[in-house]
Parts: sequence; C-alpha cells; structure tokens
Amino acid sequence: MSRLHVVEIHDQPWCPSSLRDALTDFLQFTINLGRAYDGIVPMLRDAIVRSGATSVLDLCSGAGGPWRRWAGNPRGHAPGLPVLLSDKFPNDAAAVGVLPFHPAPVDATAVPSDLPGFRTLFTSFHHFRPTEARAILADAVHQGQGIGVFEISRRAPIDIALIAFTWFAVLLFVPFIRPFRWSRLAWTYLPPVLPLVGAFDGVVSCLRTYSPAELRELLHGLDSYDWQVGETRSPRSPLVVTYLVGVPKR
Repeated sequence: MSRLHVVEIHDQPWCPSSLRDALTDFLQFTINLGRAYDGIVPMLRDAIVRSGATSVLDLCSGAGGPWRRWAGNPRGHAPGLPVLLSDKFPNDAAAVGVLPFHPAPVDATAVPSDLPGFRTLFTSFHHFRPTEARAILADAVHQGQGIGVFEISRRAPIDIALIAFTWFAVLLFVPFIRPFRWSRLAWTYLPPVLPLVGAFDGVVSCLRTYSPAELRELLHGLDSYDWQVGETRSPRSPLVVTYLVGVPKR
C-alpha cells in the first residue's frame, strides 16, 4: 500500500480551534492511557545523551503527547532535562500544566535558532508531504540538533481498524479528560462530531504514515548524522511504533 497524502480535517485552517484542541486532547489521553510510546524511551534517552543536548524541543505537540506524563516520571527522560512544547497551532489550554508551551507558532520545517534542543515529533510527521518532511530533517541537521520522529499509525489493515474504532471510545472517555472543557463535551455529544472527525482523521493518518523504507529515502544526502530507522512495540500497547532517530556523527 503506497502512502496517500489525503486531507485530514483538523489540519485545515477552517477547522474550528476548539474542535482541533478537543481532538488533540483526546489523542494525548489515549496515547498516555495505553502508554503507546513507552517502549522507545531507552532509545530516546540514549539519543539525547549522544547528541549532547541540554534540553528538548517537542514540535507539533498538540496537547503535549507523551511528554506530559513522562515529565512526572524520572525515568521518562534524561534527569533534569527541560522540555519545551511547541506547535504551529498552539493549544492554549494545554499550556497549563507541568511543561511550558511556547506561546508563538513554530514551523517544524524552519525552527527559530533561539529554540535549541533535541527535537521530537510524536504522532505528527505524517502530516507533512515528502518535501516538507525532508525539510524538517534537514533543518535539524543544518542547526546541529538531534531529532526523533515517532508514529503509532501504519498502513496496515489491523492498525487502520484499531485506530478507527478507538475513536468511538471518545463517547465514554471525554468526560474524564482534564482539563475539563465544555467545548469538548459539546463537540462530542451535540452532535457527535468529535468521534466522527477523529475516526476519519485516524484512518487518514494511517494512510499518510511513512514506512521505514520511505523514511530512509528522506535521508539521502543527510550523511553527517547517524540515523536509526525501524519499528518497535511498547509492552502495554497493541500499536506498532515507527521511529526515525538522528544525532550528529562524532
């Protein structure tokens, strides 16, 4: 199955920000509930150490991804390492929490030089076309920053089905997501727009996700870095994590 760059609703500029935030809130909730990314923590910590980074810059953060839960766990990242969340469409409500959220929009293809740190992207790299995806990697190389890309969606029938049906759990779990927001409740039940949009965008995310072979194609010419590309699975999650990690060669 070839990668298809189909439109996701919450990517569109006309998508209401409250709906976009509700979707990223639920995505973060399910990622943390299933601990989908816990299996990559040792690899990530090793890459951060090898890169010599003294901080982490999370790009395309949405509602914070796994970093919010990891921040309260000393095994989650290198001890004492500050983490800054960022996004092209900052989630204002997500800015309230244990980690700071950069208030201004941040373009992952051209990160401002005054935002240093090991760069991470969780459940977001598939949003970018190949030219943009390569620009993200090239910008990290140009600025000498390590980078880690991690996805829990794949173009496999079982993954597509699992992610599509997971979104209907929103009807059950939305009242328990914190911080509480009336807009999220309205998008879920009056009428059920959030689970429908989430299911659609979830399937599209799978169709847009890069395979390990396609990720390797993006690395041509970026030979000054050591790259790791592959797939793994966390103990408690049925989803396979596709990863790409790069650090400057010594």
